This record gives sequence, structure tokens and C-alpha cells, in this order.
Amino acid sequence: MPLARVSSKSQIVLPAAIRKKLQIKPGDELEISIRNNEIVIVKAAVSATEALDACGSEIWRGYEEELDKSRDQWN
Repeated sequence: MPLARVSSKSQIVLPAAIRKKLQIKPGDELEISIRNNEIVIVKAAVSATEALDACGSEIWRGYEEELDKSRDQWN
């Protein structure tokens, strides 16, 4: 079982094997709770809005200007 040490700033480092298996990346949020006198850390669910925002974000970059121009033509 992998171990983690608490730093002087009360921080822990998740072992690489666990991060890889759960696909935890920098910036991900984790839910931390206490259950039966144990610390439980669960990867927080990504909201549907955040997932859609990231989906194909490169494709739609700059599209807002094109959309505004099209709307202006309607008037």
C-alpha cells in the first residue's frame, strides 16, 4: 500500500500510481471526508458545463466574432 507523508504545511502528495490510475491531473478537485475514522479522498465529478466548455474548445475559438457579424446582417 502506497504511503503519503503530511508536510509541515499539512499537504500530502498522492502517489503517482494512484494519480495515473484515477487520471488525476493538476487543477482537478478532490472531495475529502471522514468515514468510520478514515480519511476518504474521492475525485470530484466534473460538471457537465465544464466538460462541454472543454469539448472542442479549439474548434470554436474566434467563432464569437463570426457569429456577431452574422447577427448584424440579420438586422
